[in-house]
Amino acid sequence: MSDPVVIRPIDPSDERVVGKIAYQTGFFGQSAAPYFSNERLFARLWVGPYFRGGGFACLVAESGGEVLGYILGSPNSAQYGRALRRVLLGRTLSRLAPLRQTWASLPYLLRAARYPSPHANWQQFPAHLHINLLPQARGLGVGKRLLAAHLELLRGAGVAGVQLSTTTENRAALELYRRFDFVPLASAETPLWTPWLGHPAEHVGLGLGLGEDAGGSPSNFNLSRV
Repeated sequence: MSDPVVIRPIDPSDERVVGKIAYQTGFFGQSAAPYFSNERLFARLWVGPYFRGGGFACLVAESGGEVLGYILGSPNSAQYGRALRRVLLGRTLSRLAPLRQTWASLPYLLRAARYPSPHANWQQFPAHLHINLLPQARGLGVGKRLLAAHLELLRGAGVAGVQLSTTTENRAALELYRRFDFVPLASAETPLWTPWLGHPAEHVGLGLGLGEDAGGSPSNFNLSRV
């Protein structure tokens, strides 16, 4: 990569490329196509709320004018929930959901509803975040820079804590969050991904306190074993 990587605030015009990256990396760093065939619908559901009032301190990593990754987050579940409802009730959603592709994605949507990810206490850790990087941006410290900048903005805004959900399949992400002192607060083995992975996955809810009394109570899940 010849041009330097710049971390900048997200812009409304970034929604399309951020949605594309989300889809290209939505299956443990690979394309979400195996379980969700409609790329535009995926992007609207997973990225849209952050561009419709649900986002805070959202950033992209850019090099030579190309967006290589992002961090999206929301300061509290209520704000994100309102934005998600706007997306779900919006007229544009129906235009992004051709019947055949919607039916093909239905097994995942039903399984996601049946097997929700574990999460930390929303009062203690009201904010949430997720990061995705294109392959060419991995291993270069870009994720570390995105996360550091995002956490600084959350602290500056007085947010009490932040959480996220991932799986033990995502070893690089677990290591990144461990370096920033995130602690495991909830975990559960789930069959959500079994049709596509061939085995159950362990979902992990991680949290980081951001206030003066920051901290969490780690569960028995041991990150060092993965």
